[in-house]
Amino acid sequence: MSLRIAPLVSALLVAMSTSAFAELTAVTADGRKVSLRDDGTWVFVNAATDEQPHATLTLENKSELAGGCRLGLRLNNALPAQIRTLVLRFTAYKEESVPFETVSRGFSYVRPTTSQYQEISFRGIGCEQIISVAVAAARNCHVGELTKYSASESRCLELIEVHGSELLPIAKHEEKP
Repeated sequence: MSLRIAPLVSALLVAMSTSAFAELTAVTADGRKVSLRDDGTWVFVNAATDEQPHATLTLENKSELAGGCRLGLRLNNALPAQIRTLVLRFTAYKEESVPFETVSRGFSYVRPTTSQYQEISFRGIGCEQIISVAVAAARNCHVGELTKYSASESRCLELIEVHGSELLPIAKHEEKP
């Protein structure tokens, strides 16, 4: 492997000696990124960041029902594993501290890089009466190494990011221990 990197590094070191620049990033033959510094040293650029990938939940639609409100939600899987099962709980708030109704919806067999659309309905409350929706995770999630036997509600909830919406305020609700 060092034989593949050596010609690249040598060529770039020659280029660096003839021109002045702070840092250059190159890609090796095996696809790894190398950062070449102006002092002639180099390091591999670690593609992994501190931030872990998430599945993202977005509110796409809101429509009035006779005596209720229907919300359309999309879960986009950016995780490196298939989401076999992920059950989320959605609570509609009528006032800041007044939860009106909680419904559950499961997302299943969402492969990496794909998404799934689901709808939830709140009965007895119109869309205009809902001031926000809180998203919590049920203990039932099966994603990668996590199974219904090893997953906790908090760990299941860590797998998702909830994107805000102009249609209705929606956010994660993390239970206090």
